[in-house]
Amino acid sequence: MVSDQFYTLLDRGFLTAHDARTGKEIYGRQRLAGDAGTFSASPWSYNGRIFLLSEDGETFVIQAGPEYKLLARNSLNEMSLASPAVAGRSLFIRTATKLYCISETR
Repeated sequence: MVSDQFYTLLDRGFLTAHDARTGKEIYGRQRLAGDAGTFSASPWSYNGRIFLLSEDGETFVIQAGPEYKLLARNSLNEMSLASPAVAGRSLFIRTATKLYCISETR
């Protein structure tokens, strides 16, 4: 959930958004991309953006809000089935052979 919106990622690469208080649909199924593949990892959000990691190791970055907007795609070039983990100010992403730690430094 981001603000008052609840986002649902379907395993075939579709995203929906609903009002968390009323359940009213904000936008229906939006295809991330024709070649998005499949998804098993849970999405996460940060700084007004939603991140969706495909099983192919590609992260799709969506703008949170009332309209669907794909901002970026980033590839790890390796299969990733696990949901990312947030610990403190760090994000951990596990692929088939690597463990990434992304941290904000101050």
